[in-house]
Amino acid sequence: MKTFLLATAFLLGSAGMASAADAGATLPAAAYNWSGAYIGAQAGYGWGDARVGQTFAPDSFEGYGWGYGSMSGGFGGLYAGYMKQFDGGLVLGIEGDYSFANRKDTTVYQALGVDDPGFGGVLELNAIGSARLRAGYAMDRWLPFVTAGVAMAHYKHSTVFLPSEDVYADVEDTIAGYALGAGAEYAVTDNWVVRGEYRFADFGRHVSIRHSTFDGAPINPDAIELRTHDIRLGIAYKF
Repeated sequence: MKTFLLATAFLLGSAGMASAADAGATLPAAAYNWSGAYIGAQAGYGWGDARVGQTFAPDSFEGYGWGYGSMSGGFGGLYAGYMKQFDGGLVLGIEGDYSFANRKDTTVYQALGVDDPGFGGVLELNAIGSARLRAGYAMDRWLPFVTAGVAMAHYKHSTVFLPSEDVYADVEDTIAGYALGAGAEYAVTDNWVVRGEYRFADFGRHVSIRHSTFDGAPINPDAIELRTHDIRLGIAYKF
């Protein structure tokens, strides 16, 4: 009987010490969860190429018009979205963004590859935006991702007399295309998230009808092709 009591006391004491040790141990931190809505601010630098070609004949677009090869500049704006993290680390979401831009290029009119010294062009990109789906893989506080969706751009194209640079016609319009991108985010805290991203957008070809700045009369219809590249940095608050 005495032996049984001593054994019982030993087992109870051992269990108590084990419980105390467990209570004093530091538990591993829970993995970060990317689910939730967020809103953020972004800024970046972009470049691209464009062509405004005349369409008076089926094959005139490439031969007559204005080619822009270095349309570059900065931009800044806001973005917002929602993400859902699934078992296994897959993260899916939807996001929209809008930025004011200051991207501009100048060139001269060309006819069949020959510069016309009397006429020039100015292309300005003053707003860009998109609505996209996002997919990523959660690595605790890191989230590499890819994204794709619809892109928009608001531009103004002016044609000028040279060398006076007087604008004699212009057009201003909003066009749509598609956007593809990739990047990574890092959760600095449970609520603040920073990101870096590269994005490409192709807006295809759209009709571009200039109007005279003197009497508003339409000039022979043109078309615009536009492609852009962006490097973006952002910081967001996740709710």
